[in-house]
Amino acid sequence: MNIKKCCNRLRWIASGLALLPAFALGDNWQPVTGQDALRSIFSDTVLRGSLPGENEAEARYNADGTGALSAWGDTFEREWKVEDDEQVCVLAERTWNCFTVERSADNPSRYQATQVDTRESVEFVVSAQSEAVSAATGTSEGGAAQPSAEEMAAKLANPTAPVMTIGNNIDFVEFDGDLPGASSQSSFRYVFQTVFPYKLSDGGSIFFRPAIPVMFNEPVPAGPNQWQEIGTDLADIGFDLSYGKTTASGLLWGAGVVGTIPAATDDRLGKDLWGLGPELLLGKMGKWGVVGGLISHQWDVGGSGDGEIDLTTVNYFYAFPLGGGWQVAAGPSATYDHTRPSGDRWTIPAGIGIAKTSIIAGRPWKFQLQYWNYVEAPNAFAVKHQIRLSINPVVSAPWNEAR
Repeated sequence: MNIKKCCNRLRWIASGLALLPAFALGDNWQPVTGQDALRSIFSDTVLRGSLPGENEAEARYNADGTGALSAWGDTFEREWKVEDDEQVCVLAERTWNCFTVERSADNPSRYQATQVDTRESVEFVVSAQSEAVSAATGTSEGGAAQPSAEEMAAKLANPTAPVMTIGNNIDFVEFDGDLPGASSQSSFRYVFQTVFPYKLSDGGSIFFRPAIPVMFNEPVPAGPNQWQEIGTDLADIGFDLSYGKTTASGLLWGAGVVGTIPAATDDRLGKDLWGLGPELLLGKMGKWGVVGGLISHQWDVGGSGDGEIDLTTVNYFYAFPLGGGWQVAAGPSATYDHTRPSGDRWTIPAGIGIAKTSIIAGRPWKFQLQYWNYVEAPNAFAVKHQIRLSINPVVSAPWNEAR
């Protein structure tokens, strides 16, 4: 197999991994076996795969068994090896995906790789061309040029990963308190939250994350044992602008500013005040998962409201992988409102949840269901139980892809 290792290029010419079986292609396929033969295909090789939205993933595999895949604005470390002289195996997060390789007897530059577990196949061409474009898409198990669901789940659990998502959070909330009728109140809420990352040359990223809440039937006291439901209204918009980075040892850290925009369309859903203050992120990430916390504080810096903002927020988060893109994960926020009477300032939820990251038509999606039980809250009227359903597709950040 006379192939220059430093110039190997694999051109995927299929539209997906689930292709026609070999016998339907009319080729006489012959197995490629042996350490030298299989290594010559993968060593110092560049693989390119297509992503939705006319974007590409690019994987570089080195002769020493290491590699790196660039996709969706981030980098995924890879390893590869030849197993039993018959398979090429690629390590995606914690899972080895193994492939058998066959060569066409009719066209020696054509190859077919078949995943051992799923029996899905893809045809590719080995050449010395400097340009190679792939039309291959990945499955949840991932591919040599596509991230797996497990890899994407780990990235999406990391708040410093430069991956752009469209956050759709649907909340069902039940209330409690000393006010008559408080325990019978409930509401639905929707929070639209998009992550805008901008990658920097030092390995960190700048993030802008606005959160736009919409209240559908929010209950407010209207008199003795009387309640009024506010219709479809916008509440105050929150945001943060921060720098974040994950070090080689798995330390997560970041810092920035957090703020509130008085956008409520009903005065009872906001304070009509601008808020601003600092935030700090600390966490730890490893193969076992991720844990961390984001602490921030806001003061009012303007607006026409009569009240004030003096609020400390602690958003703690965790995610522990279960395999296949599944995670035990949650990320509730506790607050300490300095404007309230002493002894009535804390709002503390205990959160638990389950998350699943899937690759659908080549695009990663994160689905998450959480339950928050508020073990500490203001006495008169406050949230007691909250269920959140999140549906977050991953999208390309064109300002990062173009660089």
